[in-house]
Amino acid sequence: MPMTPEESDRHTALLTEVRYAERLCDRTARLYRRLGAGFLFLSVATGSAALSALSDRVPPWVSLSGGVAFALVGAINLAVRPADKAAQNEADARKYARLRSQATRMTTAELEEALQRVRESDAPEVEPLREVAYNDVVTEIGRKDMKVPLGPLQRTLALLA
Repeated sequence: MPMTPEESDRHTALLTEVRYAERLCDRTARLYRRLGAGFLFLSVATGSAALSALSDRVPPWVSLSGGVAFALVGAINLAVRPADKAAQNEADARKYARLRSQATRMTTAELEEALQRVRESDAPEVEPLREVAYNDVVTEIGRKDMKVPLGPLQRTLALLA
């Protein structure tokens, strides 16, 4: 049985929500992967500074600063756990991609129910990335006129993610 125009509009809106959720998960995973790489780089750099204590030519404050920075970067990395969060978001993105591919064979009610089930196990999002992901989706569907202006933090995160 064909869909009514209202059902068709609702189905399209649900598909857009699925696409948005997938895009948000992709952006969030990319942000966490890049944070993890940044923490790794900082750990190596600050660890090298801490190792400079083995040399007589390096002032003691350089070694002390490197040791403190190394400890801080390590603690932040352990607290944030970017690799774990990236993996969670990548798994969520795959769930939404799978749902999007199956959505064409679903009724509006089935799609709504499936979307609700998938959302139940989502990893927490990075709030400032919401508008970035929204802008991605409206650009993908050809509605650049609907883009929202991004603030400085959101533009920075858009570059990182």
